[in-house]
Amino acid sequence: MSEFERQKKVINMMITAHSVLRDRYVCLSQLFENTLLIASVVLNALVFIDSAFILKITKINEDNQKLIIGLSSIIVFAITIVLLQVKWKEKAENHSKAADQLFSLLQECRKIIELTDEGSKASAISEFEIKYTLITGTLIKIPDSKFNSLKLIHYRKIELSKLIDKNPSSILLILKLKMFLSSFKKKT
Repeated sequence: MSEFERQKKVINMMITAHSVLRDRYVCLSQLFENTLLIASVVLNALVFIDSAFILKITKINEDNQKLIIGLSSIIVFAITIVLLQVKWKEKAENHSKAADQLFSLLQECRKIIELTDEGSKASAISEFEIKYTLITGTLIKIPDSKFNSLKLIHYRKIELSKLIDKNPSSILLILKLKMFLSSFKKKT
């Protein structure tokens, strides 16, 4: 395998890794932000509801109501601070930018592969390798603790894609199940 082919393979895998991380961080960010928003609205509404009405519905006396609302407010505030610290939205944006830059490199790889003149192709590969080194050096890093699981996701994606190509009229869930079950077979 040439260095160019290896770089193309790495680009494909890194696109998957950054896309998965982007999607995870977007999901976490949206889940917590929406939960906090709903909790804040509910807490604000409870402040304006008469304690006698809440007592009728829940059988919680006025002192306990105030305690529950106060503790809930503190928890919402603490979660807000944690959310600001983990910076999931910022991480999602960084991984999105990385995936976009890698996709541009992949498009360039495809154009180079289509070149028929060997001289032009060698020159394009040489320029590409410089660009590859510059771009991959500036991307947000994939955490070591997540690398192998992301690589596995990438290879599963490739295998599922091959199954879909062989069985285009199949149901995706069935193909995923078939792939899962085949992972238990001994390879010889």
